[in-house]
Amino acid sequence: MIKSKAWNWEVAKASLWEEPAPEVFHLIKRWLKLGYKHILDLGCGIGRHSLLFAQNNFSVDALDLSKNGIDKLNKLITKENLQNVRPQVGDMLSLPYKDNAFDCLLAYHAIYHTDDSGLIKVINEIRRVLKKDGEAFITFNSINSSDYKNPENKQLSKNTIVKTKGREVGIPHYYANKADVERILKDFSIEEFSYKEYYSGDYTGAHYFVLVKKV
Repeated sequence: MIKSKAWNWEVAKASLWEEPAPEVFHLIKRWLKLGYKHILDLGCGIGRHSLLFAQNNFSVDALDLSKNGIDKLNKLITKENLQNVRPQVGDMLSLPYKDNAFDCLLAYHAIYHTDDSGLIKVINEIRRVLKKDGEAFITFNSINSSDYKNPENKQLSKNTIVKTKGREVGIPHYYANKADVERILKDFSIEEFSYKEYYSGDYTGAHYFVLVKKV
């Protein structure tokens, strides 16, 4: 299993990651209706979703491997005077939380930053820290993404590449097809499943968005 490597938010274009993703907003209403109160924002980055859920009366734990990402989040928490967000530096491969700790979990563009065995370990950790009948919203890279097909990237396995250029140099990425995602999530009940592609010139970004329930 490859060692985790953090994003460097000092060189990343943080403005791209300051606004909550549109796919996340519907979760607020859904999870409040279900009575969920305690959420883990896994791979929180600089905290765009942590702040969103805190502002909507969730109790938020926010975890990221990047110290400078967590430092930025702490500054935003102070600026917004929020008391219900607890940021922490930590590795998704070994979550520093008790079993059955969370009502819900968000892992937006986060858990695929590992290899095949690492991804399975993260999924097992997600299942461990979720309460029974708790839900998780998870995104996966698709093999239809341009980066997966880019011969300049180093391929570690059929599903995993390591980027060799740009702000994610040296960071592993796992890419899946629909069958891979369904296999990885076989111990959960899949509640929603969608797919989206993004285009910028010759570049294609593609992701799966999956809402699962721990049963």
